Amino acid sequence: MAMKIHLICAYVLVFASSDLLHAQGAGTRLSQSDTESARLSEDQIVPHVLNRAAFGAQPGQAEAVKQIGWREWIRQQLQPAKIDDTQVESYVVQRWPTLGMTLDQLLQQDYMKMEQVRKHLPPSVIYRAVHSDRQLQEVIVTFWRNHFSVDQNKDSVGFYTGDYEKMLRRYAFGQFDRLLLATAQHPAMLTFLDNDVSQKPLTDSQQRLIERYESRDRKPRSVRALARHRGLNENYARELMELHTLGVDNYYTQQDVIGLARALTGWTVGRGDGTPFGQAGDKFGFYFHQDVHDRNAKVVVGKRLSAGKGVEEGIRIVRQLAAHPGTARFISYKLCRYLVCDEPSPKLVRRVARVFRRTKGDLPKVYEAILLSDDFLQPQHYRVKFKTPFEFVVSALRATGAEITDYEAILHSLRLMGYDIYGCMDPTGYYDQAEAWLDPGVLVYRWDFAVRLGEGMIRGVQIPDTFMDPLNNLPPERLQAVLLDWLLPGGVSTQTHSLLGRELAKAYSERQAVGLVVGSPVFQQQ
Repeated sequence: MAMKIHLICAYVLVFASSDLLHAQGAGTRLSQSDTESARLSEDQIVPHVLNRAAFGAQPGQAEAVKQIGWREWIRQQLQPAKIDDTQVESYVVQRWPTLGMTLDQLLQQDYMKMEQVRKHLPPSVIYRAVHSDRQLQEVIVTFWRNHFSVDQNKDSVGFYTGDYEKMLRRYAFGQFDRLLLATAQHPAMLTFLDNDVSQKPLTDSQQRLIERYESRDRKPRSVRALARHRGLNENYARELMELHTLGVDNYYTQQDVIGLARALTGWTVGRGDGTPFGQAGDKFGFYFHQDVHDRNAKVVVGKRLSAGKGVEEGIRIVRQLAAHPGTARFISYKLCRYLVCDEPSPKLVRRVARVFRRTKGDLPKVYEAILLSDDFLQPQHYRVKFKTPFEFVVSALRATGAEITDYEAILHSLRLMGYDIYGCMDPTGYYDQAEAWLDPGVLVYRWDFAVRLGEGMIRGVQIPDTFMDPLNNLPPERLQAVLLDWLLPGGVSTQTHSLLGRELAKAYSERQAVGLVVGSPVFQQQ
């Protein structure tokens, strides 16, 4: 315990001496004139690429990327279907069998089996992020998982999330309008944002009829049915515009929210023959309940929807939102913020948005426009982002080649850090900007994780001997050089080198030294 307290104090010292608590990251600091002509060095480019287009490097991966060239590696990653990931896919289905089932197959099981989806999905997300060779896919799916966030702890959402994750993976490298429509018609999203209970508003005469019988003990069956009518729910319509497409207060008004909510009435969950959850019938999933759909004319973001239409009008307006110039700007901005820096340049965002519009939302082309842009390699963007808890934990497991037999302790650590996979109650999902994660009180849990990882004290997780054996009995200066080369490739500042050197000299074992480097400010930067 005393040694652990010593390490925590060391982390406080190193963090306090860095500029992470005073700015968004601690990347290379250059003057304006320097940044106009400078580029990242060859030693920095590969670590930079692997920290943004992957969750950090596994042992030996940086050299492999250097050999084929980082641009070629990115181009390969932009086509994940061509990267053999059979072993990962097979392991997921074998280890967490509910994730290989369709919703219909799950419904044929007992309810205890269905409850397992909630338990199976989070560890599978970690497993894929750590082990998959389709690293850019894992990075991008993590983006969309937060952009189209659902909380599996609400109502029956947890039952649907395994299928929801498969849907995100299916469409994350396709056209944006198809991804948007797939989320809009998925039971997880419909249930999480209450569109499954949204119904056309009662008419004035129907409302008056309910009020007329309100104080009577005996009511006609038709009146009782009207009284159970839940009415219009605007939750999903608002988030569809505010979070998923146009952005906060961009291009739409409250009347547009109401119009969109009316267009989406009847978009619910059930079977093709109309039977509800848990009953036999046609294929289970998205169901259009035409009896509760508002068939009157509507106007949404300047687009008039004529009366008498059904499910088609909802599909039409979702696709129109996907094609809106405001959506191109908003999605491009968020992706630039995620992959480049917390405050991307308007010029870069405009260029990427033009690609988005020109290709009609071809997402791989959009990703490519960011990752192969000059902005991506600007030195002021090097190590300027701060890892989310998920990114920190996954990169630590990858960098050390950790062998994982149990995931519960990892998930527990993530929850302590404020990151519960598929457990964010806010539909915004988890933020990826530095300011959201720099609370010193929460950083303590990161340092604790780093200490326990190095010491082999996380249940079900072990750094293998193949990683540790070359470190045995090295003199302090050599140990520092090797650990910096393995865990912090691309170099560190003179100040960080000196601070880490002093703390590593006090480490009583090579494993403690590993924990200290993993918990350092530089490792937590992207």
